[in-house]
Amino acid sequence: MAAGFEQRTRRGLVEEGAGAGAPAPSPVAAGVAAAGGAAMPLASAGAGAPAPLVPAADAWGDAIAAAPERIPAPKHAARATAEGAPVPPRVCAGPGRLRLAVVGAGKVGCSLGRYLGESAAVDVVGFCSHDEAHAREAVEFAGGAVFASPIEAARAANLLLVTTPDTSIADVWAELARAARAGELSLRDKLVVHCSGALASGIFAGARELGAHVCSAHPLYAVSSRFDCWREFGRASFTLEGDDWAVGLMAGLLRARGNQVSRIAAGAKTRYHAAAVMASNLVVGLFDMAAGELVRCGFDRVGAEAALAPLFLGNAEHIAKDGVEASLTGPAVRGDHATIDAHLARLEGRDRQAYQLLTEQLVDIVRRRATEG
Repeated sequence: MAAGFEQRTRRGLVEEGAGAGAPAPSPVAAGVAAAGGAAMPLASAGAGAPAPLVPAADAWGDAIAAAPERIPAPKHAARATAEGAPVPPRVCAGPGRLRLAVVGAGKVGCSLGRYLGESAAVDVVGFCSHDEAHAREAVEFAGGAVFASPIEAARAANLLLVTTPDTSIADVWAELARAARAGELSLRDKLVVHCSGALASGIFAGARELGAHVCSAHPLYAVSSRFDCWREFGRASFTLEGDDWAVGLMAGLLRARGNQVSRIAAGAKTRYHAAAVMASNLVVGLFDMAAGELVRCGFDRVGAEAALAPLFLGNAEHIAKDGVEASLTGPAVRGDHATIDAHLARLEGRDRQAYQLLTEQLVDIVRRRATEG
């Protein structure tokens, strides 16, 4: 398997230098599709189709197992020792490697760059950021070099991860596309990925004519730290959208790291992102409302949040383990209308509106559970 991987990748995306006469990549034979939250294979290529330039998703495990042993990078040792974290690996050149450059050195860029760089199939070649100090910190943390522009980063990489704010993704791509059309940069057989939850890969307009393969890869995870959250990415679910070849490669890379991967259509991205906000950011608002009500009962703010934390965490763990319906508790489940009415009579403003809307949602869950037996 490793030899086959090496032979295929030498001709394509994970080996720089495919010239104008290089064969066009065929669709990846395997990937993922959302089906009940599980990753499912894409349709296989037709009979007689040429072999893909990169292995199917399930072949990545063998490729990674056969990759050269990685060597700790001394220049990263000081930060790693201070963090108590593993030292990131030094670049090990070799066929069949993905050379990863990251445009954007914020929370997602640093975290995902380091996380993917821990894969034996990936070498982090560097970071680019509008803030050079941020890029230098990212390089110290995850490896590689500081690039002065997205064009420099794209020249050095065959996997370009764009982790800028959503409002800047189109500008980054416009710069790359202009350089490619001017002959200053080749995007042929490079994989360009952005990490926006709300935007689709269509923001990379004209990618196909430039020979690039594009997708979006969004971690369903609240990334709150530049240098800590990479350790937590192993339990994150990723949602992919884009062309089959790009999705198949990213799915293989992430699945080899143990991540759950799902695929959605471009038209579903906005609704998908709204769902992610509900389960993440809006929960923070709800917790804040609850803490505010305890403050009105005489708690101080710190004490209120500390008192609610075990309740909040226990419920979240129960939902994650057993599902929504099995986690129902409280007056709505018991049909205790008198208690609900008493609560609504005491609450005011947005707190009252939120309580009422969410109680109605709980009643719907109760009805659904009853209907399903």
